[in-house]
Amino acid sequence: MTASAKSKAPIRFRALEKVRVRPPSLVQTCLKRVAANFLSYDNLQSKLGRKQLEDVYAMLDLQMPLPEAATRISDESYWKRRTQAKHRNAQVEKHGLSWKQTFLELELQEVLERLPITVEYNSPEWEALKLQVRASRLHVFQLTIAQFPSHVDFSFLFDELPALCSFSVTYGNKRLGMDYERAMFGMKISDAQYLARNIRVSQTLVSLSLPCNMIDDELVKVLMGGLSFGHMLTQLDLSHNKIGDRGARRLASLLDPDYCLQILDLSDNQIHANGCMHLGAHLAENTTCESLNIRLNRCEDNGVSHLFQDLCVNKHLKQLNISCNDLTVRCLPYMNQMLSENATLTELDLSANPLYTPDAEEDLSQSQLGASMMAGDSLQVGAETVDGGEDAFAGISMSSQFGKFARCVMRSPSLLKVDIRQCSLPAELAERITTAVKHRELRAKGIPVEAYERIGRHAPEELEGEPEEGGPAEDEAAGEAQAASAPEGAEGAEGGEEEEEAAEP
Repeated sequence: MTASAKSKAPIRFRALEKVRVRPPSLVQTCLKRVAANFLSYDNLQSKLGRKQLEDVYAMLDLQMPLPEAATRISDESYWKRRTQAKHRNAQVEKHGLSWKQTFLELELQEVLERLPITVEYNSPEWEALKLQVRASRLHVFQLTIAQFPSHVDFSFLFDELPALCSFSVTYGNKRLGMDYERAMFGMKISDAQYLARNIRVSQTLVSLSLPCNMIDDELVKVLMGGLSFGHMLTQLDLSHNKIGDRGARRLASLLDPDYCLQILDLSDNQIHANGCMHLGAHLAENTTCESLNIRLNRCEDNGVSHLFQDLCVNKHLKQLNISCNDLTVRCLPYMNQMLSENATLTELDLSANPLYTPDAEEDLSQSQLGASMMAGDSLQVGAETVDGGEDAFAGISMSSQFGKFARCVMRSPSLLKVDIRQCSLPAELAERITTAVKHRELRAKGIPVEAYERIGRHAPEELEGEPEEGGPAEDEAAGEAQAASAPEGAEGAEGGEEEEEAAEP
């Protein structure tokens, strides 16, 4: 017994074994020392290797002063860690796919949004802001200032940022609490003068957005002192302001051949028919503008009808939004003519316009009389029928203006998106128009229409529950379950198999 016990190997316990601890190498110790005193060294790129520099950047403090970090560090891994530590929801795709650009732009935006109303130009806070702008000058390409409570001159930005190409600002403060004052909101005349001067001297600005600034016709007149020199401007957003016909007439000059404006957003303003007519007159000969948004205005039938006539000549506009403009049946003849002659418009938004009313058919006689003198009625669309060979659909004659509108939309070779919600059109007609345009969009994207429709039919069935394979009796049971009341339907969803068996004959 004693010999056999001595021959057995002892039981090993890993927890009791000796753990080997290796001290850090001399190189690692030196790199940690360099990282701790990073600001004391100059030109480390020529003194350290690539792998050593990466190790140093990985050990750097994320709270390093921004002016020093912006000028000394170009490692994307460091800026990614610093951005994600402070701005967790930052999207690098919106900032040129550069983490350094993302962090510097977000930090500058945040500092500008916290700027007090009254700023002394020689104060330490102002000097720190100028130092930050100067350190970020080569990495700031766009600024989106959601709230700007101060009214200082932006020349310190436009002069120090040579790569600034997109600028957006809203004057005011979003969170005032009980300290609300009317004078704290909107753009002042001095702000417009400063901005016009900066736009005039800028050589890189291509996108300007001034939403929710209470800009009226007088402020537009001041801003045009700079916008008229903005020959590089391709996108202009003046939405949610108080621009009227005079302001729209001045802004329409930016659609002349001397400019290259591609996107113009004038939504939610106070533009009436006169301003819309001037926009259309300048848009007729325009070759650069691709998107025009005038929703939530007061253009009405008179202004939009002239716009439609000018779009018969324009061959470059692709997106048009005229929703919420109080359009009625009287603009349909001009719209039908535009849809039949324009082959470049791809998106049209007509939503929230009272196009169809119960007595619309009676009012169509006057519209048709005016349309008979137009070139659009000389087409053969009046005598033709819809693709299905119907003379009437959903109680609407296909020879009426509504029928011609449906036919023009369904047969348009370029129209890929049409929004006709809340236009009071008959549900069957609206569904048929929407389906035809959707199929055209699918074909343009190379998606089989049959497969899309098949998936659309199967999706509601999968959401209803877990149907079993069987005959038509199960479909009838599902229909009865849907027609039941809410409590009964909920019980049927839990015990669907019992209801199906009870419904079978």
